[in-house]
Amino acid sequence: MKLFGLTMLLFVVVTGGHQTQKRDPCLGETTLEMKMCSAGKYKQADAELNKVYRQLMSKLDDEGHKASLKTAQQAWLKYRDSNCDFASYLYNGGSIYSVIVSDCMTSMTISRTKELKELIKELDNR
Repeated sequence: MKLFGLTMLLFVVVTGGHQTQKRDPCLGETTLEMKMCSAGKYKQADAELNKVYRQLMSKLDDEGHKASLKTAQQAWLKYRDSNCDFASYLYNGGSIYSVIVSDCMTSMTISRTKELKELIKELDNR
């Protein structure tokens, strides 16, 4: 937390405390901007996961295999949500809580998307 405060102080000193251009919300100058940025990143990651999931599902011919993927994905979603609740627990009630949750969900979603892409590659190589 101290490092974050020092980083922000340095940013304000270096930029003179103001900017002439439209600020990038991902710079995290305010909690609201940080929330907007992390929510946007999660939305992108979730959309990509859904796209890759549909691609993988379309490559499966066997209904049992499709059902197995669906079950695994539903279990993974529950795991991701529970894991991110756990990872952000210490921030519960704080203004940064939703950013921590979104960042966790984004990271895990990106990892899951990579896993599904690897499965698609395996199917393509058969």
